[in-house]
Amino acid sequence: MAEQGDIAKSKATEVATLVAKPELPLKIASRLYRDVEKGAQTFDRILSDMEDADVSDELLEAADALAELWSKLSVASANKPRELQGLPPITMSGAPH
Repeated sequence: MAEQGDIAKSKATEVATLVAKPELPLKIASRLYRDVEKGAQTFDRILSDMEDADVSDELLEAADALAELWSKLSVASANKPRELQGLPPITMSGAPH
């Protein structure tokens, strides 16, 4: 889990750095989005395996926090290419009721 946290934190730094650049080429922004989606999908599989393996609640809470981070990174990285193309941003809805 620590390794997955390090991966997510590293990707978060990369996303924050790149999406802040107004002159970021669309090709780079699109590649960033694909990379984030790949990482998020990988983590989703890990999370699913953890849930199936009946790991501790504490570990699942940490995994859920990482899944939330991946979700935010996905939206942030998706919005940069949209911004560069003049499209409206994607917003995250609140928690389901």
